[in-house]
Amino acid sequence: MRMIAEFEKLGRMSWFSHLDLQSTMQRALRRAKLPVRYSQGFNPHVNLSFATALSVGLNSTCEILDVEMEAEISPEEFVEKLNAALPEGLKCHKAALIDDKAPALMALMKEAEYTIKVKGIDLTEKVDVLRNSEEILTEKRTKTTTKTVNIRPMIHDLSCSFDGETSTILAVLENTNANCLKVDLFMQALCEGTPFSSVRTGFYANGQRGRIPLFEAGAGTLK
Repeated sequence: MRMIAEFEKLGRMSWFSHLDLQSTMQRALRRAKLPVRYSQGFNPHVNLSFATALSVGLNSTCEILDVEMEAEISPEEFVEKLNAALPEGLKCHKAALIDDKAPALMALMKEAEYTIKVKGIDLTEKVDVLRNSEEILTEKRTKTTTKTVNIRPMIHDLSCSFDGETSTILAVLENTNANCLKVDLFMQALCEGTPFSSVRTGFYANGQRGRIPLFEAGAGTLK
């Protein structure tokens, strides 16, 4: 069996890399003395994975851990014991038992939702322009190349409000194995060079009734 758990990664923990997060979770699961399954070999480690990686410096309230279990434990007890072992900035919200044969979370994931804040600028008109555009071209840079990409098909929902001081943008961006639109590339197209802060606030899968939270999609295969 497996346990999926939704957790937040905030504050100083946002600066932990994906590898740092893996190591931190490994240690926390061991300290919590949870009945997790370990790999075989000379250097056994907890068999765990995450729905997807989070860029360094970004906060999130919706990260999802997927860990193999050696024995059954209630989701409530799992959350309580894990939280007692986690450092400040990491906190588990909920958990659910699923079958070993349930699909990987990344295979179910279609979208990621971000709440983005920009101080001192009213971006409502610029957001309207992007939302109504048929094509949004921007430069995507890698370590070796730069290419022009059209990100419009990967923007699934977009809105903006301005309270007189801060623009708050809600963006639902494509996040699959094939295509993943990162929030920094989206903001490059919207207002390149403008400082912003963002929080990843949701993952979504597609169900028979349309968009559903990824955690619910995974928990739908309860053991």
